Amino acid sequence: MSVDIVVPQDMWGESLEGVVVTWIYQNGAIVTQGKPIAEIMVEKAQLEITAPASGKLTILAVPETVIGRDQVVGRIDPA
Repeated sequence: MSVDIVVPQDMWGESLEGVVVTWIYQNGAIVTQGKPIAEIMVEKAQLEITAPASGKLTILAVPETVIGRDQVVGRIDPA
């Protein structure tokens, strides 16, 4: 079963949107739960998103994409 990647609520602060800065892994890479997989910019702070599960990464929001709260930025499928 796929697991959606969203920015954790506690990272948003008062902001309603952020920007994807970079993905540490490429689309299709195998990632490990708890390891950093992307960096986002929220309220002038650059933050790391960690993998919520282990498996194959599918990127849905490319770098420089403006994202909102609860927006799915990627997905992890079982490897």
